[in-house]
Amino acid sequence: MTKLCLLFDSDGTLVDSELLCNQALALLFARQGVQLNVADLMRDYRGGELQRIFDQLAAVHNITLHNDSEAWYRAKVAELFAQQLQPVAGIPELLVWVQQQGWPCAVVSNGPQSKLQQALSRCQLLSFFNGHIYSAYDIDIFKPDPGLYLHAAAQLGARPEQCVVIEDSLPGVKAGVAAGMTTIFYNLHNETSPSNKVIEIQHISEIKTILAGLVKQGNHP
Repeated sequence: MTKLCLLFDSDGTLVDSELLCNQALALLFARQGVQLNVADLMRDYRGGELQRIFDQLAAVHNITLHNDSEAWYRAKVAELFAQQLQPVAGIPELLVWVQQQGWPCAVVSNGPQSKLQQALSRCQLLSFFNGHIYSAYDIDIFKPDPGLYLHAAAQLGARPEQCVVIEDSLPGVKAGVAAGMTTIFYNLHNETSPSNKVIEIQHISEIKTILAGLVKQGNHP
């Protein structure tokens, strides 16, 4: 039987955080008189590296962000998470099933460890990952660079061809494809996949059937 290794993104894949994170981003820029549309932010900046997002938005709106901007943003996100964060629909059930298969899994995110720990704890998902939570900030490699996914696979003792990446953003999908891993794209925004190798889904409930098919067929890179 094929043994899979599952590598999950966090924001928008495991936890329903994209709206909250982008609300915090809009509030941050409102402090400096810039009004941003949350829906546009979600469309254009999901899955990106925070400092690059800050730099791009500041340049577009011709402002210099305050020195405390990242700390303020992180605190606002933590506040919103504590009040409102929920798991993505279908994720708890999927993780229970994955655990029953005995497949190792990890969280692989561009977010910092503090954010990941809070999010997963709040949504009662932490126990599914046995400490395998990998942040781009830990190794200074951010998606779409495939290095973060390759690092996580190495830590789990898995080869890239054994791994299945589950992502909701183009930077993450590009990283998974570049790492040579089967990549599932939870494509809620009807974006164009960067590769015809990507498996697109609209509902988390589709993943179980896809994974079972990969095991049966041995049909992954």
